[in-house]
Amino acid sequence: MNAVFLEDAEAYYTKYQGFTYWRGELEKAIARFNIQAPNIVVEYGCGFGNTTLPLLGLFPSCRVVATDISPNLLAILQRLLPPRGLEGRCQPVCMDALKPYLREGSADMVFGAAILHHLTQPEDFVAQAMRVVRPGGLAFFFEPLDGGHAVLIQIVDEVLREAKRRDEWNHPLYCLGRLMDDLRPQIFRGGEGWAERDDKWAFSRSKLDQMAEAAGADVRVLPLHDADGQWRRHLSYMLETYVDVRPADLPPWVWEIVDRYDRSTYPPEMLRDLALVSCIVFRRLR
Repeated sequence: MNAVFLEDAEAYYTKYQGFTYWRGELEKAIARFNIQAPNIVVEYGCGFGNTTLPLLGLFPSCRVVATDISPNLLAILQRLLPPRGLEGRCQPVCMDALKPYLREGSADMVFGAAILHHLTQPEDFVAQAMRVVRPGGLAFFFEPLDGGHAVLIQIVDEVLREAKRRDEWNHPLYCLGRLMDDLRPQIFRGGEGWAERDDKWAFSRSKLDQMAEAAGADVRVLPLHDADGQWRRHLSYMLETYVDVRPADLPPWVWEIVDRYDRSTYPPEMLRDLALVSCIVFRRLR
C-alpha cells in the first residue's frame, strides 16, 4: 500500500477510470467461459470500482462484496453506488485479502482485476480464493503473462541497439528503455528489492498450473488481446500513460522494428499464445 492508493486516491481515480474498457474485457471472459450469472460475488482488489460497476451491470441480479485494502479507494466506490441505484447490491469492505475473514464456500464466484501480480506469494491468495468460493465455483482474474512481455523487452532491446548503431538518441528512446528496465523484474523475478516492488509478476503457464494444483483447482487461460498489432498498441499505451510520450515522438524506424514483430516474426497462432494480458480462471474441484 502506498500513497497512490491512499492520499492520492482521488487523483488515481481521475486518471485511471476505465469502466467501458473493463466492461468489454468482462464480456469477453463471460462469453468465452460461459460463466453463468452468480448470486454472490466476492471481488478482491476492487479499488474505486473500475470492474465492480461493470460487473454489477453484466450480472443484474448478483450481489457483490467489494473488498480492497485501501479505505480511500473504497470511499470513492461508496460514493459512486447511490447515483446508479447500486448501493443495495454492493457492500464495500476494507480487508486484507490473505486473511480468512470470509466464510468457506460463501461465494458463487470470486473475481479480481490485476491483483495477483502485486503479491509476493500469489499462490497463497489463490488458495484463499478457492476456500471462499463454493465447490465447482470459479475464481477469475485479469493478469499479465510473461510470454508477451518477454517479447516486448526483446523488441525494445533491438530498438536500443539500432539507436546506438545509428548514433541516434533522444528522450523518448531513453523513456522506452526505462520502461523495459522497470518491466524486467516481473519476468526475471527475485533479487534485491523485488519483494518491495508494486508489480512483481508476469505469470508463466507453469506457475499458474502449480498454483492451481496447490489450491485444489484446475485452471484455464484466455488471452485478452487482439493479436493484430499487439506490441505496437501496448508500447504506445505504456509511453502515453506512464511517461507522457507520444508514439509519434519516436523515429519511424522504431515502429518498423515493432511492426516486424507484430506482422511477420510469428505465425498468428503463436501470437495468440504470446499474450500480454489474460483472463485466468481457476475452478474449485472439491
